[in-house]
Amino acid sequence: MERYQSTLFSTGPFELGEGAFWWPERSAWCWVDILGHSLYMMDGKGQRTQYHIGEYVTMIVPVQGSNELLLGLHGRVARFSPEQGLGRTLAVLDGNPGLRCNDGKCDPAGRLWIGTMHLTTQRDNGALYCIDHNRPPVIKIPQVSISNGIVWYGDRMYFNDTVTNRVQEYAYDVNSGEIKFLRNVVVIPAELGSPDGMTIDSEGMLWVAQWGGGGVYRWNPVNGQLLGKIEVPAPQVSCCVFGGPDMQEMLITTAREHMTPQQLEAHPMSGNVFHARLPFKGLPVNYFKY
Repeated sequence: MERYQSTLFSTGPFELGEGAFWWPERSAWCWVDILGHSLYMMDGKGQRTQYHIGEYVTMIVPVQGSNELLLGLHGRVARFSPEQGLGRTLAVLDGNPGLRCNDGKCDPAGRLWIGTMHLTTQRDNGALYCIDHNRPPVIKIPQVSISNGIVWYGDRMYFNDTVTNRVQEYAYDVNSGEIKFLRNVVVIPAELGSPDGMTIDSEGMLWVAQWGGGGVYRWNPVNGQLLGKIEVPAPQVSCCVFGGPDMQEMLITTAREHMTPQQLEAHPMSGNVFHARLPFKGLPVNYFKY
């Protein structure tokens, strides 16, 4: 197994860092603190800006042909721009105040896929939704506990529900957006944590942020083999994304949520954001299309 090192990128500490995102048009790294209700943006000069959103903010995706982003919020998706702040709501996902949005990304056709989860992590109360342009949200995978880590590669979609410790593979039709479960491609041993955020490289290998696993792990979805690990000096690793001018850098978020004073003393870097330079290229981000 290859090992790679991460370095400190931005000091929080953030209670629940998530939503790592590279914004090519601004050459900026972005992330959120879900429980801090804030979005952060670091430009190429190292200038960090905080945007207080005022509610849970969980996910960031860019909108094609605009200067805007879409944000996953408590139970809705809304437009946002750094200059104008929060804009109009694109979609309400459930209407149940006990649920909030979690991870989400756009597919190659420009549809938004976003999951929900229960605020007290009751099992099977969330779902994975698809928002196809201006149409209402449609549930694609029901009874999800903690929806996370969704990526596409060719005619395949990969997704994980954190509590299952598995990365699932689906057949994916880019034209219709239809999916069909095929198999579990990665089963993560308990001692390596649970799958959280996920990204993919140009070779089709999966990079999984593993909550409780102290790193981002590189897995081969063809045979389930563990290929590598980025060491992160915090146990609760929550999200990872490729970016940078050559797409060979990775931003990694971590969390302090639920950690005891003793655990925080043992892992004082928890809740910070980290960065790694890698010998692999990531795939460019997909944009939401109205």
